[in-house]
Amino acid sequence: MLIMSSSSPLYDAELQSMLEANPDIERKSLLPEGLQKLREDFVSAGLQALCKGREIAASEWTAPARDGHSLEITSIKRVDSAAPRALLFHIHSGGMIAGDRLIGMDLMADFVEEFNLECASVEYRLAPENPDPIPVHDCFDGLVAASKKWKSEGNTGPVIIAGMSAGGGLAAGVSLLSRDLDGPKVSGQLLMCPMLDESNATPSSNQFSNIGLWDRESNDTGWNALLGDQRHSEQVTPYASPSAAQDLGGLPPTFLDVGTLEVFRSEIVGFAERLALVDVPVELHMWSGAFHGFDLTFPEAQVSQLAINARKNWLERLLKGTIR
Repeated sequence: MLIMSSSSPLYDAELQSMLEANPDIERKSLLPEGLQKLREDFVSAGLQALCKGREIAASEWTAPARDGHSLEITSIKRVDSAAPRALLFHIHSGGMIAGDRLIGMDLMADFVEEFNLECASVEYRLAPENPDPIPVHDCFDGLVAASKKWKSEGNTGPVIIAGMSAGGGLAAGVSLLSRDLDGPKVSGQLLMCPMLDESNATPSSNQFSNIGLWDRESNDTGWNALLGDQRHSEQVTPYASPSAAQDLGGLPPTFLDVGTLEVFRSEIVGFAERLALVDVPVELHMWSGAFHGFDLTFPEAQVSQLAINARKNWLERLLKGTIR
């Protein structure tokens, strides 16, 4: 029997002081009746704000989903770049139920500027109005369209997929789909605190019940919205819940990170172990005293900067070909 702490999380001291200085940050469990407020609050600042002060050019375009829905995609690249080194396909966070394609794009824009990349971010449809498999299919269809556009413009560099939280889980699902359906070659997956396991029954998910930011109850709200009556059944595919995949072989080099004080800790550590067992190059970082989405909430904190730099270091090594 596992013995778990029942006390309040002992956050990194700098993060704790930032939380205390920002009491408006929601720390209550997200229940279905709170979805509308979440959607009102969890929105990006927009494309103009993203580009302000940066030497990047943005374009917005559409691509068809398999059911005829028009997927909105935003692409950014350096204004001085005639030949970006790689395509970074981004999937936003939001618990499968909220957010937009520009959420998390500040970090992607940093990657674009530093490494001369092009980044495409897709507006996938959200649950519960659009349950599984619509979100992961939208993301896969967006990847197919972005990869095709990338090659049609004469680019030859690799395609890398990236996502945080729900976006990380969707990115892992898209990598599995691309492997299984002979889709675009994905040369790396950057999975930041990904949402991987619909069971919500791991040691860390039980540890953070009614505790912390995005707790076990909030996680149930997200998974229930996505899967509905299919949840906890054999109908759940690994494309929706990548931890359920029986075979992780053949996946691309993978970066994973997680805070010690978040509900996803156990599933991410377990996913990393399973990747290593089938010889997938995997790098795992676990940040002491960090809660879910700490770097998105307080990017200026020292632990956030360490996490961001670890992702940059992995990307640099991947682009140089030293990770393979």
